[in-house]
This record gives sequence, C-alpha cells and structure tokens, in this order.
Amino acid sequence: MIYLWLKALHTAAVLVWVGGLFTQAALLAALARPGVDPSSRPLIPSMRRWDTHVTLPALILVWVLGIALGALSGSFSKSWLSTKLVFVVILSALHGMQAGMLRRYSANPDFRIPGFVRWFPGLIVVSVVAIAILVTVKPG
Repeated sequence: MIYLWLKALHTAAVLVWVGGLFTQAALLAALARPGVDPSSRPLIPSMRRWDTHVTLPALILVWVLGIALGALSGSFSKSWLSTKLVFVVILSALHGMQAGMLRRYSANPDFRIPGFVRWFPGLIVVSVVAIAILVTVKPG
C-alpha cells in the first residue's frame, strides 16, 4: 500500500515539475526572440518565485520519491529505468539552466537569452513522451 502512495505522490510531483519546467521554457523562448517587449520583465520575478516555491520542491520530491520507488521495487537493475534516468537527468539539468538564465536576466537588463532556448519546449515534450513510454511499456 505504501508503494502505491509513493507512486501517486511521485506522479503528482512529476506533473507539477514538468508544468513549471515547460512554463519556464516557453517564457525563455519568448524572451529569446528579437525585439522583446520590455513589458514582459515583470513576469520574471513571478516566474522565479514560482520556481523557488513550487517547481524546485517538486523536482526534489520527484528525485526522492523516484529513488524510494526504485529501491522498493528493485527496478534499478532494469534497462528501462536506466534509460528513463538519462531523460530525468537531462530534464533536471535543463531546469537548472533555465533557472540560471532567468536569474541572470532579472539581475542584468543587458543579458541576452541565447537563441537555442527555442528548442527547450520541444526537448521537454520529447523527454516526457519517452519517459511515459518507458514507464508504461517497460521494454527490455
């Protein structure tokens, strides 16, 4: 029974984390466009507060609960979980990059968001789809 509760909490934390991650990515992609309207600047402190109080704690819960689930189920030796963890590490690193860019953008009005951030929303979608397939099908 505890396993199901941990799994439910893990799933909820993933949904919150990915929602925040995708919102950050969409905002950064918009800010990376040439000729960004300066009126978008007030969104940055709000996004940073949301990240600090919601998205980052959800990320921590995802990792803690995921490790607990892997240990309880004995799944760490399974290839599907190793592959899933690669995508989770990529998304975790992406979260750190995005949070850093938002922090630098809010501190320095001359900071330019790099153009490659326009690829972040697609990378998130591909990673989440891959994770969903791996967790559901459990290939190998």
